[in-house]
Amino acid sequence: MRILFLAHRLPYPPNKGDKIRSFWELMMLGRRHSVDLFTFYDDPWDEKEVAGASKYCRSCYAEPLSPMGSRIRAMSAVIARQSFSNAFYYSRTMMMRISEAVKVRPYDLIFVFGSAMAQYAEPWPSIPTILDCVDVDSDKWMQYSRRSRRPMAYLWMIEGRRLEKAECSYVAKFANTLLCTDAEANLLRTKEPAGRINVLQNSLDMGYFRPSAVDIPENIRRLQPYLLFSGQMDYFPNVDAVQWFVREIFPIIRRRAPDVKFVIAGRNPSLSVKRLAVDDSIHVTGSVPDMRPYLRGAKVAAAPMRIARGVQNKILEALAMDVPVVASSGAAKALPSEISSLVAAEDEPNGIADRVLEYLSGNGGGNGQLRAAVGRYVEELNLPSQLEQYVRAAAARSAGCLEDRVALAV
Repeated sequence: MRILFLAHRLPYPPNKGDKIRSFWELMMLGRRHSVDLFTFYDDPWDEKEVAGASKYCRSCYAEPLSPMGSRIRAMSAVIARQSFSNAFYYSRTMMMRISEAVKVRPYDLIFVFGSAMAQYAEPWPSIPTILDCVDVDSDKWMQYSRRSRRPMAYLWMIEGRRLEKAECSYVAKFANTLLCTDAEANLLRTKEPAGRINVLQNSLDMGYFRPSAVDIPENIRRLQPYLLFSGQMDYFPNVDAVQWFVREIFPIIRRRAPDVKFVIAGRNPSLSVKRLAVDDSIHVTGSVPDMRPYLRGAKVAAAPMRIARGVQNKILEALAMDVPVVASSGAAKALPSEISSLVAAEDEPNGIADRVLEYLSGNGGGNGQLRAAVGRYVEELNLPSQLEQYVRAAAARSAGCLEDRVALAV
């Protein structure tokens, strides 16, 4: 099958949440089909990674995303009463390149990763399209609004409403829309009940996240004992989570465990995150080449997300490394029931602190039970087969519709 794969961010290397999922989908589809990738990259360092992504597809067109130009388009969209998320990722050059490819190559399917890229599939209604929204972005913006002050709260609310309208339009038009959890799928169904909406859980490489294969270097040993927060540290929900944790929860923990440290590991920490490290008990790493040693050395993984959409890969990775997790109820509820039961879910500062202290004392994790439970769940999912079924079903429905039209014409 000939597949046009559209992604808002270069799906390589798979070193953050959305790139992990899009890379896995690209890799799985590339094994069985002829895939052409069209994507953006917003990090100058990613330019050298285009060759790596190209190994998993027939061809790859990667376009640099101008931060300034994208922001100007986004600001103009606000005035024009359009979604600034879509405007941020709009490029005439990208649209021209995709148009040329569609004219030359008869694609059987368009696979869109991220709702902001759906605009590039809309001009081709005769080609069946699968949209992987991952989570319901419009609701995320509404959560931003509730956690922000004016005027930004108003702006985020407007974006949430505009993006919701766009999401519903895509669901109604496309052959299938994928979400990463049942909760996300059910939420989108309430907004657009007539569409075809299905769940594709996030993948997890259990062989990669294997504690026995990871050594803890001396620089990380010197931090022990510590609890870990991992993620993209210029992402607002992550910034909000660590700021709240440091302000409301960590002091409670330190009063009863004065030697413990809080390690914040992840790329591009914002200035507000870096400032947290003025306290000697808080360590901000910035970008790390491999998160596994930090997971291996941690007593506890924390995910106190007050803004939570979709599955937090940080939770799955910690459990696969047999590290106990304390998370907000919102982050825990996004997980499948088989996984959420493994997570200590708390929302109040004292409750979170108590569970963290319990794990710091050695109760839970490290005995293989967490990893074994996650491994059984991943094996039973059989995600590659599920993805293939969605792809073939979308193409088959399109073929069936064409046959019906031909029969009616005759």
